[in-house]
Amino acid sequence: MSSSSVIISLKNCIDTILVPQGVEYQAVCRGFRDKNQALLNIIPIPTGISPLNNYLEQWQQTKEFVTHPPKAILLMGLGGSLSPNYRVGEAILYQECCLLQDDILAQKWQTCDTKLSILVYHHFKNKMVRGKGLTSDRIITLAQEKQLLGERYQADVVDMEGIAVLEFGKTLNIPVTMIRVVSDNCQQNLPDLTLALETDGTLNPWKLSYQMLKSPLNSLHLIQSSLKALARLQQLSQELSTFF
Repeated sequence: MSSSSVIISLKNCIDTILVPQGVEYQAVCRGFRDKNQALLNIIPIPTGISPLNNYLEQWQQTKEFVTHPPKAILLMGLGGSLSPNYRVGEAILYQECCLLQDDILAQKWQTCDTKLSILVYHHFKNKMVRGKGLTSDRIITLAQEKQLLGERYQADVVDMEGIAVLEFGKTLNIPVTMIRVVSDNCQQNLPDLTLALETDGTLNPWKLSYQMLKSPLNSLHLIQSSLKALARLQQLSQELSTFF
């Protein structure tokens, strides 16, 4: 596949990028800047399965969506590593994603759009790896739990939005692919930030500060690793912007 054919294909396919609101969205926007924004819709989305499902339901009822539905969706953002094979700052292109649930026998893997994933992977070549994502309705804070989930599901990354976007796309026949940059490794304990998440998927700044103060060392490590991951997310976005 030639470079020119990849450019044409991506321009013709991807027109919408979804990114968790806040610092992740800001990093992606910095990467794309104002480059060909008329060809691309970068949308901030809430964190968490339930808030995101509510948002997606409202989004598909808007006039813009009804008249010009996305041709294809790329979900970008950060995620926690569930495997010792992946370090902070590494990019994972999802092949499959499933929901974290108590009944492991009920798990159902959803596949990302193959054609779209191949196009993105070809562009980045050896700059990212292909893997499997696990979507949780809470932040996985303990290193031991991350490692256990990695073994249990044979998954590489945990996020809080992937399965909702993938199922949304499948319901409406919209191709979806996903890129996650590792923001914390599987040996890294995190402060319990789930308590800082509001029901609308936003982070309460006061609760966030309080939870981080309760676990200062873990919070410091998370800040350091997140800054590295955000820089990588911005870099990937900048490289991707050359195709639009």
